[in-house]
Amino acid sequence: MEGTGTLLVRTFLSRAQFPVPGATAVVASAQPDGRYQLLAARITDESGLAGPFTLEAPEASVGLTPNGGIPFSNYLLMVEHPEYEMEVYLDLQVFPGIQTVQDVPMIPRQAQGAEEEITVVTPQPL
Repeated sequence: MEGTGTLLVRTFLSRAQFPVPGATAVVASAQPDGRYQLLAARITDESGLAGPFTLEAPEASVGLTPNGGIPFSNYLLMVEHPEYEMEVYLDLQVFPGIQTVQDVPMIPRQAQGAEEEITVVTPQPL
């Protein structure tokens, strides 16, 4: 049986954490064939927030036994805005019954040809 968790995306600029409105946040899940399935897309509001996204997660009881499996689901998050570099997060973890807040620091676009940086979210120590 599946549960659900939620994801809230918070975009900001600089250490002062000024919100970035108008960014597109896209959530997808990896498929067995290696492709991604688009699950949802939202635009950040004037506070730099997008969501909450309601996403599938395993039941909380999955993580209660030593060999029960991982108690979260992994997702891909991409955030883009015309004035900033695209931010990509792989293996973003969503736990059942919990709202995950993913902070996304936005970097102003540099000259053409700048390389995209991908952030791999490491699993939580359980």
